[in-house]
Amino acid sequence: MWDEAPDGRRQLITTGYLKASHRELDERSGEGDPYHPHTRAVPVEPGMIEEYVLRLYPFAATFLLGHKLIAELSCDEPLADAHNAMLPPDAFHLPVGRPVTHKVYRDARHPSRLVLPHTA
Repeated sequence: MWDEAPDGRRQLITTGYLKASHRELDERSGEGDPYHPHTRAVPVEPGMIEEYVLRLYPFAATFLLGHKLIAELSCDEPLADAHNAMLPPDAFHLPVGRPVTHKVYRDARHPSRLVLPHTA
């Protein structure tokens, strides 16, 4: 997640990661606080629509007038990055090494959403 200023400058405010084959949730999950047990890998079947629930690492930020909250999705994370110091040691996964395409569905049958805690 990025805070984007009106002049286009961006500041990273939080991240979240999920290996798609480890999308399984268990009963410890709650709204905005998913729990992935990582006890088994469930292969991703090409062409199937799946729900992926991932936790964003907690953050605190004040968004100034005119700024935007930007959600950026990718299917790989860099091995060396200026922002990696923010990440816990378990945040990295081995990439598959081949190009993939992800399609995000957002319609009546697939209500994509972003759940963020906030205070006024």
